[in-house]
Amino acid sequence: MTERAQCACFVVHSLSHLRAALAAGAASGRPIVALSAVGASGFAGAAWFASLVEHGRSEFPGVELTAILDCADRAGDVLAAFETGLKHIVFTGHPQAGERLAKIALEYGASIVMDRPEAFDLLHSSDPAYAARAFCENSVRRS
Repeated sequence: MTERAQCACFVVHSLSHLRAALAAGAASGRPIVALSAVGASGFAGAAWFASLVEHGRSEFPGVELTAILDCADRAGDVLAAFETGLKHIVFTGHPQAGERLAKIALEYGASIVMDRPEAFDLLHSSDPAYAARAFCENSVRRS
């Protein structure tokens, strides 16, 4: 039996960043996690991120993609994200609010995490495609 490849997690700020991450995933055989910027739900919106993810999945159907929207401490944005079909949310607000949102998430087949995952941020890369490929090829694969 073959071992499943470890995910490569990227902070994506645009469709070009997502394309770079997905192309790197296709080349390396690694599943990709696309994490939005911190609090992106507040300045870009859940619908924007959901659309971005939909485009990425349609362009790279062979790459396993997990999309995570960061809603910071904005509980209302979490609910909006569920309505757009997003299934993975970072919520860093009050823990009791997080617990209530996690129960609501179950109704949508979704999940809430209270700690933002570590990810390679493509924001300041002059060549996101190269940076994403290099990260996928050279990053430590933790089990």
